Amino acid sequence: MHDFLDTASRLLSIGEINEKREHFERVFKAIPSLQAVHSKSQLDLNNIESIFTALEIANVLGKLPGFNKEEISGVIASLKEVIVTTLERTIVFPTIGSHIQPTISYQSFAELIGYLKNLANPALASSVITFNYDIALDVAMYRNGQGPIYGFGPDVSASTPTYLLKLHGSLNWGVISSNGKVQPLTLQEYFKKYRYQGFEEKGTCRIPIGSQLQEYYTNHSDSDLEVAPEPVIVPPTWNKADYHHLLSTIWGLAAKELEDAEYIFIIGYSLPETDAFFRLLYGLGSVGEVPIKKIIVFNTDETGIIEKRFRDMLGPGALARFEYRQISFDKCFNDIRLLFPKRV
Repeated sequence: MHDFLDTASRLLSIGEINEKREHFERVFKAIPSLQAVHSKSQLDLNNIESIFTALEIANVLGKLPGFNKEEISGVIASLKEVIVTTLERTIVFPTIGSHIQPTISYQSFAELIGYLKNLANPALASSVITFNYDIALDVAMYRNGQGPIYGFGPDVSASTPTYLLKLHGSLNWGVISSNGKVQPLTLQEYFKKYRYQGFEEKGTCRIPIGSQLQEYYTNHSDSDLEVAPEPVIVPPTWNKADYHHLLSTIWGLAAKELEDAEYIFIIGYSLPETDAFFRLLYGLGSVGEVPIKKIIVFNTDETGIIEKRFRDMLGPGALARFEYRQISFDKCFNDIRLLFPKRV
């Protein structure tokens, strides 16, 4: 997230997003207006999460320097467009002929999920709780026959589901106009209608699924659903109460998975001071009868700041089982696998 806005600015400057230029320009007009806030209060104007949070609060207060009250909601809608477009233009998937493949690190992630379920002794059910909007893990799980199962929609009937619980929304989730419910566009549905026409043995492609949501349900779906043009994108911090009607089912499932968990692995998440939501989710969700055997945080931070945040959050029972490992995202999966011996 630290260089997300730089990436979005570069896409604007090189003319990569001309059809979305209006949204990008509106957002980059709003960010300098927050300088007035920054002069009186600490606000990281280089961090997309901080900007998203500040605009949400400005919308509640009806006050954003340089904008009328009625314009603020439009700035937030434009910020969501910037998030969707930037993710879609910068996440590159490898291809073999016309077949889209997972990225290497997420392929390792999906293989770990399969190992725990099918090869570890004892076999272990697992679920993934994520704050990411992108579909990199979704593609890896799909290609490995693991769904993904989001916890709502037509896929909830699986007997032993491996949930992918996306607490902040997803590029492939739309909102049904008639009832305000979330409608996931599964990758199985999507790839039936949209195909990559590749001819080289190895190549790359991008998947603009968020930008195609409304088109899919208008032109390709067997249902008569009308879906809003923007995906479900929930702000990463502050008050999520306005979004509870959309995602409360997912949040409840995440709490239940934490309650039942013997092992909790936290990969790459820095536990920002402002994210009271995660602290409450963990605190309330992890209350249960199942004792924690291990809780391991994988992060590249060398300063000790992030480790201290987690230690300050955890209670005595969890602290006794806590480890901090200074390992990057793509390297942690083998560490996890080694904790669980292979079935003989």
